[in-house]
Amino acid sequence: MEHVRGLVDSTLREGSQAMGVAFSLEQKVEIARHLVRVGIEEVEVGIASPLDRELPVLVARCRREAGLSRLALWCRCREEDIACALRLAPEVLSLSVPVSDRHIAIKLNLGRAAVVEMVARAIARVRAAVPYLSLGLEDATRADPEFLREIVTVAGASGVDRIRIADTVGVATPGAMAALVSELRRNFAGEIGVHMHNDFGMATANALAALEAGAHWADVTVLGLGERAGNSRLEEVAGYLALQGGRSYETTLFKSLARLAADCSGRKIEAHQPVIGAGIFACETGLHLAGLVKDPQTYEPYEPILVGARRQLSYGAKVGRQGVVERLRQLGLHCQEAQLGRLAEAFRGQCRDLGRPLYDREVLLLVAECGGQPGRGYTNRQSSRQEQSS
Repeated sequence: MEHVRGLVDSTLREGSQAMGVAFSLEQKVEIARHLVRVGIEEVEVGIASPLDRELPVLVARCRREAGLSRLALWCRCREEDIACALRLAPEVLSLSVPVSDRHIAIKLNLGRAAVVEMVARAIARVRAAVPYLSLGLEDATRADPEFLREIVTVAGASGVDRIRIADTVGVATPGAMAALVSELRRNFAGEIGVHMHNDFGMATANALAALEAGAHWADVTVLGLGERAGNSRLEEVAGYLALQGGRSYETTLFKSLARLAADCSGRKIEAHQPVIGAGIFACETGLHLAGLVKDPQTYEPYEPILVGARRQLSYGAKVGRQGVVERLRQLGLHCQEAQLGRLAEAFRGQCRDLGRPLYDREVLLLVAECGGQPGRGYTNRQSSRQEQSS
């Protein structure tokens, strides 16, 4: 069987659980609409529960207005929740069960054998009723490896389409995730997904390591919204897969999606946030400026236009001699080599005193102060060209 590969966005489920976040129905539909435009393959819109009176309306509107064709619901292995999910007929039903001894004891007050029985019973209840069945293994990265293999074996024998490994408190490393995925692939014939948390800042790296090791799916949320430190960031994971791996995500739409999520959640987008930050293509270091002027690929992993950004070259206190030459060139000026050292030092000093780069008029004044009249080491190329043409 040919496996599908892609990303599962959980902004409307996991992201909604973030502290202080409470998306309205309209906001959820609009986020779903943007996710479809970006090209995210699967969208998890919520938790199946009869207590959520808004969920049926959300599911209907996401299909009708946002155009979701692969809509997923997260669901506990409880009869009332399963019944609710089946009434809504999702394309993907994601059952979830704790698998670490701590979670089994504290959350379920059960033993391992009872969990295996509960999982088998839930799978049997829904297997024939849904097109695609995923089994999420909560706290899998802290589970006993033998018990994890036992649950995965039950899932495989019961016809589960995907197992979903959750690093619930973000303690995995990229190497550990790659090793776990590789082992699971040897023991499970279906698809493997991963759900990473960012407690130690490794959620994006862990997701990509899992995908490189053979996982078929990785969960993401816009801006990494989620419990505590959040989850793998959609813009980082999808951005890497598209800009370095050739996946067909609409990277130019990442910024508008991120702004929408930020507005709806009350979060800020920092200027140097990867992929979507307004300042990620800003540069003022002399060595880097010189390289960027000659060939932008020396210090840029992709063209700014691909993420709706623009290059910002700043000639300030960190500028080198060649940077000063380039700044003069922008104003139509040329500096003789004998004058360059003195001018560069004065240029950097004035930038340090002001705490910013110089404006055009300030550069011209500095050139004049350093003896920059024509015939004394500087020429105005633009003026020369105008004189020649007249």
